[in-house]
Formats: sequence, C-alpha cells, structure tokens
Amino acid sequence: MTLGQKIRQARIERGLTQKQLVGEHITRNMLSKIENDSATPSVRTLEYLASRLGVSPGYFMSDMTYSDGTSPDGLDEMREAYRQKDYAGCIRLLESARTQSTTDEGYLLHTLAAACAARDAIRDGDAKTAREYADAADYYNKEGLYYSPEIDAEMSLILAECALDTELAEFEENISEYERAEKSISLSQRYDLARAEYLLRTGETELAARILDNMGEPGEEYAPRAAYLAGLRLLGEGQLESARETLLRAEESSPKSQLPRIYAALEMCYRELEDYKQAYHYASKRLSALE
Repeated sequence: MTLGQKIRQARIERGLTQKQLVGEHITRNMLSKIENDSATPSVRTLEYLASRLGVSPGYFMSDMTYSDGTSPDGLDEMREAYRQKDYAGCIRLLESARTQSTTDEGYLLHTLAAACAARDAIRDGDAKTAREYADAADYYNKEGLYYSPEIDAEMSLILAECALDTELAEFEENISEYERAEKSISLSQRYDLARAEYLLRTGETELAARILDNMGEPGEEYAPRAAYLAGLRLLGEGQLESARETLLRAEESSPKSQLPRIYAALEMCYRELEDYKQAYHYASKRLSALE
C-alpha cells in the first residue's frame, strides 16, 4: 500500500473529509495530491496528519511503498531478508546501508533481526555468536524510538546465559538487568488484581482476600486499583467505616477510567451506613462519569 493510500484509508476509517483532516496546516488540494501519490508530504506534514488521525508517523512508514513498488526508507532488501529469516543477511545489509539503518525504522529492524539471531545462536549452543547478536539487539533496542522492555529482558537473559560459558563475573550484572526489565512487563500483579476483583464481585471475599494478601506491595501502576479492591474487600467483610475511608483514598489517587467503579462501591457503602444523602451523591457522580 502506498503512503497516499494509507493516509486516505485512515481518514475514511475515521469518518473525516479531506477538509476536516487538513485544518489550517495544508490545503485540501494538497491533501488530495498526497492521497493520489502525486505529491510527497514533508516530515512535518506527515507528523501533523498522523496526530490528527490518532496514529504514529511510523504507522504510515511500515510496509509503505511508492507507486514503483519501492519503500521510501530504502529498507526493502532488509525487510525481505528478515521475512526469509535470513537474520544475519538482514543485519549485514543494515550495516552496509548506514543512512537507512540509522532511522528509527532501521533501528527497529536491526533490533528484531539481531534478537532472532541471538535466540537461534543460544539454542544451537553458540554462546559467542549469541552474545554478539544479543549485544547488538540490546543496543539498537535502547537507541531507537520503538524500545521494547520484552526484548530488553530477553537479551539480558541471553547475555547472562552466555556469561556462564565465558565471563562468570558478568552473570549477576546481566541478571540484574533482566530483573529490572522483566519487572516492568510482569503481568502477575495485574492478573492477581483482576482475579481478586472477579471474586469480590461474585461474593468470594475470603478467596479474594487470600490473593490480595499474597500479592505483596503493588507497583506504582497498580496501586490505585489495589486500594479500590482493598475497600471493596472491607465492604464485603462488613467493615463499613474502614471501607469508606479506604475507598475515599482510592478515589483521590485513581485514574478517571476507574472512578465509576469506586463511585458504585461508595454508593453501596453509604447505603449500608444509612447515609442516603451521600449515597445519592455518589450515584449521581457515577452516572455523570459514565456519560
């Protein structure tokens, strides 16, 4: 798909006319030329259109072609080598084409190819080659725009495994890097919170309490949800005053998307406390938040 076709498709999918999309940045006539591939947008214009359409500029660059079948970033050969699982060949092409390979798209492709090559090498027991590719994947992953904590963690683990055969002193360093990256992507606490909320909603308060007690201190991202569930747990156990205080604290720290649930819990709590004025207040807030 060409650049113009991708922009036109994204615009139509969002129900926008050409006039609505361009705003005051460019003329509708210029957008028409871009969509028909008779004009090439500047980087600034492409970034503007991407922001208006709610996508990243990279969305338009991925697998994009000109009318002659080539891609604007010059990475066609590299992509084909990657598709054919010739990861070493893909990397050689990237290293020989410095201009293309130093773009964010080039860094991403280098990261993916080197990561795949590192996996293959460690599986084959070739620690030296695995280390070389894992080092490259780690570097380009952190250098480019499309950083992946998953790749960061896996390459650190591969480097730690390689250290077992080469430099034992480096094992702990790489394992620490793995633990740091892995912690940022771990879904275990998110799973525990989702499971606990389900159990609380279905009346299994005791089992939910066990999950929450065993979960440990929640990470910063999950702390507001954990506070809400703590209040829901107290509510289920009949500790109404404690539930109210806990839910009020959760209300202060929670993101907007979570507030309707908290309002519903507070409404229930105040009803149980026979404070119907406050119960009505939170029922109204919940309805307003859902509108």
